Amino acid sequence: MSVLPFATRLPAFAPLHPLGRGPLGEWVSLVWPLEQDVAGAGPLVVKTFLLASGLAPETRRPLEEALALALPLRHPGIARLHGFQVDARDTLTVVSDYIPGCSLATARRRVLGRGGRPSEAFVCHVGVEVAGALRAAHGARVVHGDLHAHRIRVGPRGEVTLTDFGLRSARPLLRRFTSPSRPDVVELPVREDGVGSPVEAREDSRALGRVLLELASGSVVVPGDAAGVDAALGGVSPALREVLRQALLGEREADSAAWLQAALRDCMARGAACHGREAVVRELAALPGAGPLSPVDVYVGAASVMTASASARGRTLPS
Repeated sequence: MSVLPFATRLPAFAPLHPLGRGPLGEWVSLVWPLEQDVAGAGPLVVKTFLLASGLAPETRRPLEEALALALPLRHPGIARLHGFQVDARDTLTVVSDYIPGCSLATARRRVLGRGGRPSEAFVCHVGVEVAGALRAAHGARVVHGDLHAHRIRVGPRGEVTLTDFGLRSARPLLRRFTSPSRPDVVELPVREDGVGSPVEAREDSRALGRVLLELASGSVVVPGDAAGVDAALGGVSPALREVLRQALLGEREADSAAWLQAALRDCMARGAACHGREAVVRELAALPGAGPLSPVDVYVGAASVMTASASARGRTLPS
């Protein structure tokens, strides 16, 4: 079993509810913690990834190192990682906070489905919160590296949380079946810059800029050149347009997340379309299926009386 010395096992938990497949094909389940140091904090999410079989330790090491770096992260806008394990069955298990609400990708689809676009207040609010989370992570020399709308959760009271720190290195190691004679294909991770380098930090901020451009423009195709970016931002107010343009095309050497957070806050203060957190919460409540409690939230509420009793411990999953 390949487990880092300080992560000798996963926290004990009891199953609550399966949540289906994640964006990388992982199995996702809702569980309840049974240990004293995490019990009472709320439900957790367990994600199980199938890695390519027979990975050498040196191939798997970047993944374990990235997850180990993410373990100490503590920030209101970052989903806490509680533990991880890579076992002899080539299975990666990751336990993190459960974040209620919906993904930003789902929220965007719901708005587009009713023929509208998210307001600029919504775009700025999401950008400020995610940039703040990136700023804290970059200060700890941790980069996300795989920032997309489905990795951003939006809560029913306007909370914005960035998930899945440390999983960038898992993508090239996941099991992909190509043929019976060669079932697994592994793309070895290539790391040209050190973890937490200014280059990687800028890429996080640029990725956030792409997410915000998708929200503001209503298009999922983000152009890579200045002319294309300007065309995509044609319907955006001048203040927000300039911020997103710089986020996507600028070459700031350091503190790019801090700059983006400050610039978006300034945009919110000056923009006529931005009316604060209350307007964002009302906009979220108006989304179909995104009311105060989702079906999973209701299930969690009913199950929250679970404690580490003998009967509950009998349902503990093997770790």
